[in-house]
Amino acid sequence: MSAQIFGLDIGRSLIKIAQVKVSGGKKELVTVGNTPSTKDGLKTESRPQLKELSEIVKTLVKNSRIEGNRCAVSIVEAQTVTRLVELPNLTDKELSSAINWEADQYIPLPLKDVNLQYKVVFRPQPGTNGKMQVLLIAAPKRVVDKYLEVVKMAGLELCALETESSSLARALTTAYDPLSLMVSIGAVSTEMILAKGGNAYFSRSVASGGQALTKTIMSEFSLSEKQAEEYKMAYGLLEDKLSGKIAAVLKPVLDILVGEILKAVEYGRTHMQGDLLTRVIICGGGAYLPGLCEFITEKTSMEVILADPWADFSKNGLILKVPGQGSFYSVATGLALRT
Repeated sequence: MSAQIFGLDIGRSLIKIAQVKVSGGKKELVTVGNTPSTKDGLKTESRPQLKELSEIVKTLVKNSRIEGNRCAVSIVEAQTVTRLVELPNLTDKELSSAINWEADQYIPLPLKDVNLQYKVVFRPQPGTNGKMQVLLIAAPKRVVDKYLEVVKMAGLELCALETESSSLARALTTAYDPLSLMVSIGAVSTEMILAKGGNAYFSRSVASGGQALTKTIMSEFSLSEKQAEEYKMAYGLLEDKLSGKIAAVLKPVLDILVGEILKAVEYGRTHMQGDLLTRVIICGGGAYLPGLCEFITEKTSMEVILADPWADFSKNGLILKVPGQGSFYSVATGLALRT
């Protein structure tokens, strides 16, 4: 029997990896690991730099003691276009014939230059006048080709390439969960994803992440990047730490993020067939900012929780050695859970 595929999350600042074992409904964490990416990561068009990135991936796979070479890889959400569109209630055959014409109206890129996928997420009962909802996902071919090249040069077999939103929905929601807004805070961007029942329905990328907070502290207090990062993670939004000075400079930046969250919440409430949206799930490296969940709860009056993709995993072995780090590995874990 071949080894379970592993998840490879090639982020803009860090590369993360995870492998799980699924047997008889039981999930166990086999291995996780991370390492800094190259300066330009997958933004580069240089083949030597892509080769350097592939060598880093290869070393991470070896050091993490991954079993096998079959992987599922996520594509950075900001590099894709995701649209939830309403269409007349077409049959699958009719939709297949019409999808390119429909997609041309919603995808702001020439269709000949993208890989296009679609998924029916809601279909009304026959005989009603309701609209069907179709999720369109487009990724530029030149971007996809770079992922394929890096994986191949690393000596790996690519089993799937999917958006971060799909991976997060699989990792953080189940078939029985209500509509939720996932907020994935990375180093340079934050992704807003509406998910329900293990599926992503909408995503939007905001060009601000953890680095913006660090730079704000550096500027305000004339600190080095390392010092600013330490202050951020030690004091965060806590008013009783350092007289609330760090919180005071971070809150205006995070107010902008809250505004984007409220826009995504409003979209969900008006476009998701009457589903009630009351829960926000925070994940990614930026999710560990002290006081963040409480701050967003206060601003939105919604339930805000820190993601834990390992909540229903067996509580033994490796999982006991990396307590509280599940949120950091949410995308990689979602990839590893692909079947």
